[in-house]
Amino acid sequence: MKTRMILLACLSALCGFVYAGQPARPASDNYVKGVEALNDGDPVTAYKYLNAEITEHPDNGYAHCYMALICNCCGDTKLALQALQSSLELIPADDSEYLSFARYSRGVLLTELKQWEAAQQDLDEAIRLSPSDAENYKARAQLYLETGKYEESLGDLKKTLELDRKADVNDLVLQLMAVAPSADFMDRVTAAFQLIDRAEAR
Repeated sequence: MKTRMILLACLSALCGFVYAGQPARPASDNYVKGVEALNDGDPVTAYKYLNAEITEHPDNGYAHCYMALICNCCGDTKLALQALQSSLELIPADDSEYLSFARYSRGVLLTELKQWEAAQQDLDEAIRLSPSDAENYKARAQLYLETGKYEESLGDLKKTLELDRKADVNDLVLQLMAVAPSADFMDRVTAAFQLIDRAEAR
């Protein structure tokens, strides 16, 4: 459930890309209606349109990317991973934003499945493709936390907040505090938490 919420929380920003400039992205009727339905919080209608889009245009990697989110929301991780693989094969190589999001999405799912090495490869690549996206660092910080790499997790937490002072990292901070291996580490996590407090006070 946590992963589904993480991925769906990114939909608003990503859906906006369909109307952005270069590189050119799909504008077919079923695709646009499917994206609009996702923006409106209606995954059932979105599924209908995106399924029709994939049937008519199976090479639309963007539609596969959105379909992966719907599959994951419905609890079908296997289909979600298959759809993300298709999206990575079909999205144009020059569209780093969407490729980064597809890598991020798969990295988050693989983290939940405890496939640590593959998850880190995807999240590393998501960061390489889109180094200014705070969500990528937040996802990798969670992966590092779950694999006992607490210093690396704290480093990515700090980077997340550097990029977005209002990023929702409260759970991550509390989890790091719970496993703090030393007083010094706890102090550094607390300092990061204070960054959140200052951002919320503005």
